[in-house]
Amino acid sequence: MSVNLGQLAATTLQNYRRKMVDNIFKKNVLLNHMMENGGVEYEDGGRQIVAPLMYAENETVMAFSGSDNLDVTPQEEIDAALYDWKMYNVAVSFTKEDELKNRGKSAIIKLIKKKIINAEMSLRSRLNNDLFNGAASNTKEITGLQTAVDTGTYGSIAGATYSWWQSYKETTSEALSIAKIRTGRNTVNNGEGGGMCSIMVTTQTLHEKYEALLSATLQINPVVSKETKRLGDAGFSAIQFAGVPVVFDEACPTGEFYFLNTENLKLTIHKDANFEVIEKAEPANQHVSISHIMVMLNTTVDRRKSLGKLTAKTA
Repeated sequence: MSVNLGQLAATTLQNYRRKMVDNIFKKNVLLNHMMENGGVEYEDGGRQIVAPLMYAENETVMAFSGSDNLDVTPQEEIDAALYDWKMYNVAVSFTKEDELKNRGKSAIIKLIKKKIINAEMSLRSRLNNDLFNGAASNTKEITGLQTAVDTGTYGSIAGATYSWWQSYKETTSEALSIAKIRTGRNTVNNGEGGGMCSIMVTTQTLHEKYEALLSATLQINPVVSKETKRLGDAGFSAIQFAGVPVVFDEACPTGEFYFLNTENLKLTIHKDANFEVIEKAEPANQHVSISHIMVMLNTTVDRRKSLGKLTAKTA
């Protein structure tokens, strides 16, 4: 029986798409935390992603009595960070040779599923790596945490110029300590308009170092938090500090320890390019059937001071 390989591949990919998207977010610890705690949002377009932000207090607040004149001085306390959209694509292709070597619909379906799972794994790995390291050498990538959680330019705003657009960053080259973790957490939790630290992400080496530092006297909150338990149940190695999950990700750069929250840090995805499946016509000069999986997104932050990191830390 003749099989339309391209049509069958596109249909199978469309049917698998929902599971594929779930796997991308469920199988990487930071993406998993963001998806389950409001850290992923969807926009419907625009040349750039615009994130309104508050950078100063309204100074017209005053105590008064009777007929006192009220302060009506115009205030400039609202600005916006601008983020460029970034696009990723992975192609799932099949040759006529593939079709001939895998005769019959069941054999071809098995081949298609293997290729789709491989594409999913490849896309997931790249996105997770770029979530930490992206845009360092390729401006087409999403902006990773190394840039977002820092003090330099991000979102078209110069952190070097505006202190309110600087993350907490501690750079002393030394062994990881409870004291530095405590200071980092307390610092990012300070101030109005920011979310509380909801997750700490580091390397496997520093995660094991922190675990070794734990003792009964250092467990500020020995009761396991709901999110720490959820991450553990999802298969991730999650311990905690003062109720905040401490996890590791293989993509996290050596020596770094992040303090993040899903209120101020988002992964923003274009709702019409949310891992969409695109079928292409067979090339005129090749016997190849191709389908694409495409996503348009970027990391966005609306209050940088609510995020932080330790760098140059060792075990």
